[in-house]
Amino acid sequence: MIKGRPAAHAILAFVAAVGMALQPARAPAQTYPSKSVRLLAGFAPGGPVDTVARVVAQRLPAYLGQSVVVENRPGADATIAMELVAKSAPDGHTLYLIQPGVAINPALYRSVPFDPVKDFTPITLIGESPNLVAIHPSLPAKSLKELIALARGRPNQLFYGATSSPTLLATELMSSMASIQITRVSYKGAAPAFTALISGEVQLVISGIGTLLPLAKAGKVRGIAVTSARRTTLAPDIPTVAEAGLPGYVATTWYGIAAPGATPRNIVDRINADMRKVLAEPEVRALLQAQGIDEPSPSTPEQLAELIRSEIAKWERVVKVAGVKVE
Repeated sequence: MIKGRPAAHAILAFVAAVGMALQPARAPAQTYPSKSVRLLAGFAPGGPVDTVARVVAQRLPAYLGQSVVVENRPGADATIAMELVAKSAPDGHTLYLIQPGVAINPALYRSVPFDPVKDFTPITLIGESPNLVAIHPSLPAKSLKELIALARGRPNQLFYGATSSPTLLATELMSSMASIQITRVSYKGAAPAFTALISGEVQLVISGIGTLLPLAKAGKVRGIAVTSARRTTLAPDIPTVAEAGLPGYVATTWYGIAAPGATPRNIVDRINADMRKVLAEPEVRALLQAQGIDEPSPSTPEQLAELIRSEIAKWERVVKVAGVKVE
């Protein structure tokens, strides 16, 4: 028995050594994040999606422990960015500043290279913002009713800037409800569309109030209505589209954080918890309120998933009724 002890000790030492050798191989799967995180925005710099993404990227690293870099991938109403996210590794190191386009594009385009439900893992809602209906100051219209009357007298002679699929459908929904015909001009983001509106290249743009309102206050454009169900604290004197003549009209923009499909739940929960801390910061809330998000609204992954499903159903109906299609 005494002679057998050295052999037993040798076996135990060997097993322990093997266990230690295996630990580094398991560690990366258990450590998140292990490198910087990229946050994709589907539109050009300067617009509301880009602005919200940069607010998140500025503060999330304080809790996540790694830098967050905004990567702008404009084009095809954010489809380029969404395809890239959908095909990225589900390891939490690629995130997406998700917005209504994920629910709208599958109905609006003949085909899209992603499944809006299967290819994304919802993490949390950030909040909801109204759009501003803005027109060129040279138009002889001071209200939405006057704009509608003007458009009826000039069918297809007024041009609107489409900054994204959500604002495109917001405009088409308004046109359909008002029984007017206006001509679409598409841009890769809000910033170039704003430039076109200021120059008079287009006469109407519906886009995020946070980035359009300063232009209205400077007299470069005229804000005549907001697209939310209620007036916004950002511009309480501007009526809603419903108040201004189209009862029942609502077309807001919401923002959230998503990851590629099949991202592990422990990573989703980690980002969700850190985002709640970010959205609770007074400075962040003030920055988001400046973008028209009156009340930041962190959610569970399940609540964001339900919002996406309800938006898919809503905009499928709008596309069908308005007869809008983009090739």
